Amino acid sequence: MNTLQPALRIAIVEDDEILREELSYFLRGHGHVVTELVTGKSLDDLMHKTSMDLLILDLNLPGESGFDIAMRVKSLLPNIRIIMLTARTALSDRIQSYNSGADLYLPKPTSPLEILAAVNSLGRRLATSTGAKEWTLHMTRSMLTSSENNHKIPLTQIELALMIALSHAPDSTEDTESLCSRLTAKNNKQILTKRALENLVSRLRKKITDTMNDEHTPTIRSVRNVGYQLCLPISILE
Repeated sequence: MNTLQPALRIAIVEDDEILREELSYFLRGHGHVVTELVTGKSLDDLMHKTSMDLLILDLNLPGESGFDIAMRVKSLLPNIRIIMLTARTALSDRIQSYNSGADLYLPKPTSPLEILAAVNSLGRRLATSTGAKEWTLHMTRSMLTSSENNHKIPLTQIELALMIALSHAPDSTEDTESLCSRLTAKNNKQILTKRALENLVSRLRKKITDTMNDEHTPTIRSVRNVGYQLCLPISILE
């Protein structure tokens, strides 16, 4: 089984518009699914519609404070991860944040790279604690199966080659040019363009997502300025 950096569904609750937008753009660029919010009420509305893996909260927000939001959400969803990102650095604020359910407390300003590292670290812990569902790639049968619901997904030869290439790549991530080059041989030696690869990934994503209980779970994600990453834990059988 490959070790994956999980893609997370993240809600950023922050009333500083510039910071919120810049951080959201940065995290999306690294494959996470990010929603920008300003208040606890807007977070409630979001979470009635879809689940979140991680919250990034400011303390000083319009209406409900970050402390109150963290305590309320954590009591309902014990597995959710929470990062406090705030300009308040007093020891009492740090202690109250952890008592409210925060997993990490980061002062402003914190480098986006450090925030990303914190997010990814919590994501790995989340995957371990919740027990990620495993998928099996059957090479001779050209089929993908899920341990969760035993769905069988037949794959074309080029889809199978794509899954194998991503599974074997470091961090399950491969750049676009390498994928196009590898898959051209499986495409009746017709050159696979970047646009054709994009269409191939899109069709395969839909194929997999249609069998899942949660359509928001990442399957194959685009990695900005790189290529694609396989987000499913895969075991490969001959």
